[in-house]
Amino acid sequence: MNGKLNQDIITLFKAKFEDNCIYLLLDAYTSLQNSNRKVNEENENNITAQLVGFMKKSSLRSDLQIHLERESYIDIDETYDGLQDADKSPRIDIKYSVWNSNIEIEYYMEAKNLAENNWIKKSTSATIDAHKLRKRYIKTGIANFTSGRYPSGCLLGYVVEGNTHKIVELLNKILIAEKRTKEILVNSSKIHGIDSSFISMHEGTSRSLLNHFMLDLS
Repeated sequence: MNGKLNQDIITLFKAKFEDNCIYLLLDAYTSLQNSNRKVNEENENNITAQLVGFMKKSSLRSDLQIHLERESYIDIDETYDGLQDADKSPRIDIKYSVWNSNIEIEYYMEAKNLAENNWIKKSTSATIDAHKLRKRYIKTGIANFTSGRYPSGCLLGYVVEGNTHKIVELLNKILIAEKRTKEILVNSSKIHGIDSSFISMHEGTSRSLLNHFMLDLS
């Protein structure tokens, strides 16, 4: 009974910690918006670095005692034992961690730039292929979670051009074309009460439910 009770407590603590990570991220997103910085032409790493910067300076993070890292390796026991090449370990954009008694709890976020339409960067005159970004979101974002390559966490969509809900429609169009209708993104305002949160279901994979947060940076 004590074992089950302890596990239930850990499960509740983990769920609360994951909520806190999302609150911290959304707080940093608000700070980025209020800063009036123009980041829509930045790559994912530069946008993530700025969000992490706001999170590190946040009093909310201090209150929650959350440690976070950018571009964190996800190593396994075989890596630490020298049985797997460390250079083959995947990296994820943001890692959050906290200690509960003698147990370290971790949570991860992977970010991808997204756009509705093809567009040209003013700074470099480079043409951005919106369809390619959406395909990449699915193939190296969703797939990395459902395959087990990434552990517990969520996906961040950095909307650098266009309308968020139209982009989600276009993502779902790709999934439907790939005969993955059951995996489409569905709006879920219940997640922290924001309009730009979505969930997708992936039965028979490492992640049966995946959260998506679309951050409008256009």
